[in-house]
Amino acid sequence: MKARSDSKLKNLPEERQEQIIAWAKTPKSETCTGGFAYALEQLAADGLKVSLRSLSEFYSWWELKQDFSDADTLGKFAADQMKAFDPANAAKAEAFGQFIFTGAAVRQKDPATFVAMQRLKLDKDSAKTRFALEEQKLKLAGRRVAVLEKKLERAGQIVKAAQEKGGMTPETLARLEKELKML
Repeated sequence: MKARSDSKLKNLPEERQEQIIAWAKTPKSETCTGGFAYALEQLAADGLKVSLRSLSEFYSWWELKQDFSDADTLGKFAADQMKAFDPANAAKAEAFGQFIFTGAAVRQKDPATFVAMQRLKLDKDSAKTRFALEEQKLKLAGRRVAVLEKKLERAGQIVKAAQEKGGMTPETLARLEKELKML
């Protein structure tokens, strides 16, 4: 963003512009007028007379220039990341998108969007963890069912053998009871 050649504030060195912005952002206190009034006082003390409107325009211009600079840096970073992007890796693409949107929220000084993006990430991570736990529970339940099925099969074999011999003996009943207690 090129400044007009007759602009007093926009043509100052970068360090000086940063100082003016810092003055404009100074909070009001008992000993300091703060804000634009303070910046105007400091500029006047340095021999630079500008109007409130000129200072306000400069402040808006500077903020916009910073946003463009941040966006340019983020754009270059995004371009570098996209060069390394693997379309087959959805998790990497999702993480990259999360990063871009979170960075935009920080750059725009938007805490609500930043918090929403962080909550979204936490919710997603929590859902993955819950899914993994449920998957482990299902595997464990499947193993238990397999063990119970084997025990029932053995009990069925004991009963069948006893029927073939003509009935249940006390020894057969004891074996069957032992198998059933293991259930």
